[in-house]
Amino acid sequence: MIKFNKFNVTNGTLKARVSYSLDNRMDGRKCVTIYAKDYNRDLGRMLPEEYFNDTDASTDYFEMGRVVLFETSPHYDAARAAALGKLADDAARFAVNRAKLAVAYGVATC
Repeated sequence: MIKFNKFNVTNGTLKARVSYSLDNRMDGRKCVTIYAKDYNRDLGRMLPEEYFNDTDASTDYFEMGRVVLFETSPHYDAARAAALGKLADDAARFAVNRAKLAVAYGVATC
């Protein structure tokens, strides 16, 4: 069973550090894109059907893979929930930092 966390994807034995992107397709289809942060191919071992690494052999060492999950994928809902959780945490952290800067510089925030 694959578990999607805010900072990684794991199946119990493998763990891949990841970042998420939502709905970034030019054709407008809803999707969750999961980008590997490491070169170890663990994300590809966990999700081999959806894994992309479309580089040539000379640059393969420098290219990290990605997984694109569409609404038809059985993993879509779990991946989207993890991505939305990460976005919510980022937005909360941004609001706190903005408030701290406003106090430090005496500027009103909008």
